[in-house]
Amino acid sequence: IFIVGEAFVSGTEENFVVAAEEGNVGHVLLRPENYPTRGLNAPLDRLITLTPAARELLDHDAVAWTGRVLFAPTAVHGAEGIRVRAIGYEPGRDETVFPRTRWKVDGLLPDPSKGEVAVSPSVARLLKLKVGDDLVLQVRTHHGAMNALQVRVSALVATGNLALDSLGVWVPQPLTQRLTGADAPTHVSARLSWRGAAAAFKPRLLAAQGPGIEVATLAEETAELLAIQGTRRRALDLIVAILLALAGFGMANTFLMAAYERTREIGTLRAMGMTEGSVVLLFLTEGGLVGLLGSLLGAAWGGGLALWWSNSPIDFTQFLAKAGTGNLAMSALIYTHFSLAVIALGVSVGLAVSMLASWYPARVASALEPADAVRA
Repeated sequence: IFIVGEAFVSGTEENFVVAAEEGNVGHVLLRPENYPTRGLNAPLDRLITLTPAARELLDHDAVAWTGRVLFAPTAVHGAEGIRVRAIGYEPGRDETVFPRTRWKVDGLLPDPSKGEVAVSPSVARLLKLKVGDDLVLQVRTHHGAMNALQVRVSALVATGNLALDSLGVWVPQPLTQRLTGADAPTHVSARLSWRGAAAAFKPRLLAAQGPGIEVATLAEETAELLAIQGTRRRALDLIVAILLALAGFGMANTFLMAAYERTREIGTLRAMGMTEGSVVLLFLTEGGLVGLLGSLLGAAWGGGLALWWSNSPIDFTQFLAKAGTGNLAMSALIYTHFSLAVIALGVSVGLAVSMLASWYPARVASALEPADAVRA
């Protein structure tokens, strides 16, 4: 339970981080100050115009960077209409920051030279859309006017990220500009050489860009979700501690009964010259062997499950869809995290508990007087 539970908690933590990293944050995210981050509130009144210093910093020190325009148009198909989460992206640059290796695409990704968009499966289901259908997008532009365009659905895209697959529509930059009038992005995301470089890169980007913007790192954007995982880990540790305590009491009772059942043997050994310490060592060795065997069997079982699920994820798509978690930046495919260190810790704790459970019965057995033990 400890090994599998730790594998799930650690795997889910990595799930949150990777989903944000490859979905909507990258390693560093630049956005207007106090920009709303929840729901479908995506204002276009504040755009980001990169300063020459910020652009030079991104070009020189980032592996890749791209701009996105987030907006929330109303999508209409026939008599059906819903508000969607639209991502205006830069073709050719967006995929360098946000890899698309996990995407499942039905159709062809939008051609930037045509009025084409890609929609998520949830939008296609709600509006009864299929590849090749026409769709009307209506939005309030950057200048405050209302605009609407008829576009063609070129693909159904499942990114594996619940936040993007829930009401998501992908719009290439040329069409985004025609639709919203925005000639600059609302967000700029950068991918660095490694995640840990984001904390040092943040103040440099803030200084280069100046006031009116805020910079969020991947760690900051996932901090709340990881804090929840910390609570789950503490709950798991509590459950495991209770189970280990129950197992320890069970083993102690077993060895104590064994000590009383072997009173004659213990008395004989003591009469033949075995010391109290040797009797204690005998019982501790027996308890250690039982605990080691049980721990190894448990570790093999738990480690095997963790290893299997680390390569063959568990699909929670239906469960998470019913739970209404569409705003969470996470994948519905949960991989566990296989760790030899956790397995070694599990074996060590199991062995320690068994040795501890053997200590009192060993002391009881060693305290028997040889003559009384033989007469028992």
